[in-house]
Amino acid sequence: MGRRNSYRTSRPRRGRREVDVNIEDGSQERRNLLKYGGPWAVTLGGGIVVEGLHLVAATNPVTSSITTLALAATGYGLTQFMQKLDVRAKADRDTRILHAVNCGAVTAGVTLGTVIGVDTAATAGSWLLAGTGMSIANNLWSAFGGKTKEGKGNSKWSRLESQIGLAQHELKEAESNGRGTVTAKVEAKDGATADEFARKIPALASALKVGAGRITHTVNDDDVSDITVRVQVADLLKDGVRWPGPSAFGTGFGDTPLPLGRYEDGADLLLNIPGVLRDPQGLETGNVEHCVAQGTNGAGKTQGNAVMITEASTRSEVSIFLLDCAKPDQDYGHIRHAADMWITEERDVKRFFKQMGPVIKARAAYLASKGLARWEPGCGLNFLLIICEEAADYADGDAYAKVLRTIRAAGGWVETSIQRATHDQMDTTARSNHPAGMAYGLADGAEAAYVLPPEAIEAGAFPGWGNRKPGYLYAAGMGIPQERWAVTARTYFADRDTLAAAVTAGMNVRTPLDSVTADALGPLWTNRTSFTTPLLASSAAAPVAPPAPSQTEAPAPAEEAGGRDDLDEEMADEDEEDVEVDEEMLAQETEEMLAMLEDLLNEDPEPGAYEGLTIEQEITPPAEDAPTFALPSPVEEGQQLSPEDGRAAILTRLHEWFANGKPSFEPKELSDLWLRVALKAPRNWWNRLRSELLETGVIEDSETYGEYDIVRDPLAEGN
Repeated sequence: MGRRNSYRTSRPRRGRREVDVNIEDGSQERRNLLKYGGPWAVTLGGGIVVEGLHLVAATNPVTSSITTLALAATGYGLTQFMQKLDVRAKADRDTRILHAVNCGAVTAGVTLGTVIGVDTAATAGSWLLAGTGMSIANNLWSAFGGKTKEGKGNSKWSRLESQIGLAQHELKEAESNGRGTVTAKVEAKDGATADEFARKIPALASALKVGAGRITHTVNDDDVSDITVRVQVADLLKDGVRWPGPSAFGTGFGDTPLPLGRYEDGADLLLNIPGVLRDPQGLETGNVEHCVAQGTNGAGKTQGNAVMITEASTRSEVSIFLLDCAKPDQDYGHIRHAADMWITEERDVKRFFKQMGPVIKARAAYLASKGLARWEPGCGLNFLLIICEEAADYADGDAYAKVLRTIRAAGGWVETSIQRATHDQMDTTARSNHPAGMAYGLADGAEAAYVLPPEAIEAGAFPGWGNRKPGYLYAAGMGIPQERWAVTARTYFADRDTLAAAVTAGMNVRTPLDSVTADALGPLWTNRTSFTTPLLASSAAAPVAPPAPSQTEAPAPAEEAGGRDDLDEEMADEDEEDVEVDEEMLAQETEEMLAMLEDLLNEDPEPGAYEGLTIEQEITPPAEDAPTFALPSPVEEGQQLSPEDGRAAILTRLHEWFANGKPSFEPKELSDLWLRVALKAPRNWWNRLRSELLETGVIEDSETYGEYDIVRDPLAEGN
């Protein structure tokens, strides 16, 4: 009995399983019949229906016209309805085109057939010929094209929705640019936000098997539910991009953007440094935005700066100030002749920033006299490109921060290159005055937040590759559209000889520094160090061209001077040969010196009237007519100065120091003048004069205790 029950239980299960298979097979057969037979049914049966409509409508012209318009309107509505169904079904682009063509062809055939009929050999043949072609095309698409496209986007996204929780973010459309970049539109539905999608990006990158930072997103400012996702599936920058040469040789610095490198999707990385350009080429125009270039040692900052400096040196209306206190010859020796000012000492750098105060004031006054609110191409002033390399050595002074605040409208741009823009390396207030940023490779990619805007970080910018990918960076600001802030780029690479040759050629088209800026710089400009030749290993023995007027050629390095080490060795050998040491004489002189010292120590320190004096004995007071000892006056009466003459003498000395390039002084260096002032308290008089000089900005407190920096010429006009 038990066996019978078990047998009966098992038999129906097998029967149901067979029925289920038959049902699935039947459904598949019906789907295939509809898929492949439907087009033929429309072709063969449609002709009969169309001919019937023609016979009915042809009896009355009004009826024929109304029928024709109704058929055309119905076909158009069917086409639009099918497009909406395709959008909801997330059909791919080719499927949408197929449906649109089918709807259009059927509408056109039915409408024309109703008007002219298919009762003649010509019309019937045309109907069958066109219908047969359409049927074969649909069958081929169903057999081959449909399978390759089926579920390509929809099913994959559906799996992602279930795996990482993207059910509320609907994929609208995706397209590839053919260069390894896929861009897709995503719509946040039912109150979902872009922040929620951003938190899913790491999981999405893992599911799509791409690297960190390869998926970024931007949000439409006018519709926060409209999200654009960008996936970089291939690294086209791995082999680097060679610098193509000057992009706009001989043109003005404010004419076109300055190219720095290439984005990973093949677009050029362009910078709008002066803020306003005659031809922005897709960049935004606006204010000058100072930039912090941050990256670990070996990340490629110097190479990027070298390309930037070279590009700028091949244009007019720009002057380059290069500040590098670490290793200037090694970093920029090959393009040193691009710099209008080459400053390599920390003391001179700080003096430069102090002197930029009067420079900015003079340039602003000039622009105001021209009716300009900011620098513009052709205004008569050169744009100032100030490159601060290894700025951690000096990016903490008040003068440096003041330049960042005020030079923008006067036509100047500052790039601060630093390894870590943290508070211990760079003043936070100064850092906030750098609206733009370039984040090269960092040991911790999260540190990009120090230099990149929050929008770039939120979009997925994460340069956590250290120095393993030299030249790779994210760039934000400087006119770059916001949607490019989180796109990885790489600077051009070029050998040192190529860059040096470009700078040398650019010397023929560059505009000399304008007189307004040069006069305001004063001795800092007239006593500057500049170059007319590069520093290259291949040209170390080549003759050096004479410097241009009002320029000073820096002394050649030791290896260029030719055998400096050998000369030192020869001098040392000569000294060793000329000096002979007599050991006996040296011992005798030592004994005599010791004896003299012993005699001096044994002598009474207070001989004469106080010889033998003890603490118990009283000293006899001097007689009433004894002469009184008086301290001599600091100066004789004939050499004293009136307060007016003393003031003039001090200002004249400060004027001479400023003209000769003396950066600072100590008060004792003026004591020979203010001590001669014919007053009871000359020191108080000097303190008042010093306070006046500080208030008027002629001198400033130096960072070295007890010193004052000479900022302005006290005898210049207006001072």
